[in-house]
Amino acid sequence: MPTIESRPYSVPSQRSVAADIRLIEPAVGIDEIPDVWEPGQDLVLRISAELGRDFWDESGIPEGEEVTLVGTVTCLAARTKWRGASQMVRAGESWAADIEIEIDGSAVAVEALVDVAVIGSGRTGHPDPARAEHRSARLWRLPAAVKIPFERLGDDFPTSAVSFAETGRRRVPWRVDVTHDAEPTWGLTSAVRLYVNTDLPVAASILDGTAERWIYQSIQADIYTATLFQLAAVRDGYSSSAITESAESDVSSFAAFCVHVAAVLGFDLDIALRLASEDPTQFIERAREASGFMREEA
Repeated sequence: MPTIESRPYSVPSQRSVAADIRLIEPAVGIDEIPDVWEPGQDLVLRISAELGRDFWDESGIPEGEEVTLVGTVTCLAARTKWRGASQMVRAGESWAADIEIEIDGSAVAVEALVDVAVIGSGRTGHPDPARAEHRSARLWRLPAAVKIPFERLGDDFPTSAVSFAETGRRRVPWRVDVTHDAEPTWGLTSAVRLYVNTDLPVAASILDGTAERWIYQSIQADIYTATLFQLAAVRDGYSSSAITESAESDVSSFAAFCVHVAAVLGFDLDIALRLASEDPTQFIERAREASGFMREEA
């Protein structure tokens, strides 16, 4: 008896499906996220798709057969995934669907990948009726996942200007926030951020670089202490060699920044972390000294 090979279900061309991906909270372009997103801030993503007239013929199924739009958001760094689905319904002469996916801002880091597909019953062409349909076939999908970046790599320290009154922060000129579960492998801008309080007049000078020198020295000392305190708090889960490897393999990582800070303080990383854990007062004083805080210059 001859062997009959089943053929793959037909996959429509990219032209037969029009898809749109946009952020509605915050309402900014995807490439603008690193400039406005704060760690912990939730996001809402809207995915829309409309089937072209060629979709049904190209996929080999009758028009109106049930198909579903599926969107998946994956954060590899945080090993977390969100999914949304909506059945395609007739909209005039076409078929369309919308999905809204809420992304937990406390569970993402570095970047998220958005995959979009149309799922339905694909025809395989197999002579055995039990094998003639693939009931959860990807009839169409984006050719490549869309990337949502949560950090922008560059020379500037990650900084955001926000109203502290509106965001529930104390009335201070600035604050250095480190994500409570930041790990050595995270990118720097996912792990730590400097917030400048726009409620106070000094914010403008801090942001444009014209503030008093001691202000920048104080900010620098705060950054030194906040970052190494965090790494000291999570270091039990990582060997020194693992942290060093992360720093060497990615110069933009949180680990690499902490290694740099330790060097600025005049320590190797192990000594700096031990000092941060065992004698935080002395560590703060050392950080202020290294930043030149209130130092008189001739």
